Order: sequence, then C-alpha cells, then structure tokens
Amino acid sequence: MENTPKRTPILWILGIITMLNSAFSAIAYICWAFAPEYMQKSMEMIKEMGMFPAEQTDQILSIYTSINSWQYLLLAVVQLMLFVGAFLMLAKLNKVGFHVYTIGKILEFCVMNFVIGGLVAMDINGIIMSVLWVLMYATQLRYMKTADNQDNNDITQDTNTFSSENKPSNE
Repeated sequence: MENTPKRTPILWILGIITMLNSAFSAIAYICWAFAPEYMQKSMEMIKEMGMFPAEQTDQILSIYTSINSWQYLLLAVVQLMLFVGAFLMLAKLNKVGFHVYTIGKILEFCVMNFVIGGLVAMDINGIIMSVLWVLMYATQLRYMKTADNQDNNDITQDTNTFSSENKPSNE
C-alpha cells in the first residue's frame, strides 16, 4: 500500500508555528543588523515599562549589542533556511524540506555556539527543543513525497495526458 502525501493537522501546526517564528526572527535579526539603534530604543522602552528590572534590561542590551551585524545577518539566513524547510514540508509536502530544516537547526546551533558564543550560546533547553522539533517533523515524513517521486509523478501525469490526447479513436 502506497502512502499518499497529505497534510496532517500536526504538520499544519508545526509548519505554521515554524514559519511564523522564523519569519519574525529573520526580520528582527535583519533590523538589528542594519539599525542597532532601534534595539537600544526598544530596551529603553522595556526599561520604562518596568517589564524587567533595570539592571537586567541593561545586561540584555549589552549582550545583544556585543553581537556584530554580520552575525545577525548569518542568523537571519539560518532563520530563512528554517522558513524554506517548513514551507517545503507544509506547502509542497516535500521531504527535501525536512532535510533543509534539519540542516538549518544544526547551523543555528553552530552559529549560536561557535560563531557568537558567550551568553547567546544555545543552552541544553534550546538543544532539547531543537531536537524535539526535528523529531516531530520526522514523524510526518511518511506523509510526504520525495523529490524524485514528485518528478516521476509529474512525468507520468504528463505522459498519460499526452498519450490520451493523441490516442487514435477506433470508431
């Protein structure tokens, strides 16, 4: 019995959450890379609203302002990679998206721990959450198609359409 590609409710939820999160993160990283003064204004607003103690807000600001623009751009590229992977899985039901997403998660870990490091490094909770998301997507792989299977299906469909149009009638 052949499994036909289908979007399960879990895939819908995972895909939408991933695409929203990665899109907003990519936008934030790009903004922080090109306009770091807005980050400082945001932290000042947070300090005025009293969401965090003043010293904690200053500490967060010093951490995020210590990151170079090119590092933020690298994080934005990784987030866009996660977006593309989730899009391919959700919209195209393509297993290649899972591989793109998994590579993106590995790159996210590498960038945060080896390129940026320090207090921005991914802790054990971040690692566990990344592994869990990859595993949740892995459970949905049986409902997706491979890239070569997709090409073969398209070719077969085109061939069948072509042969039925040009088939001589016996009447």
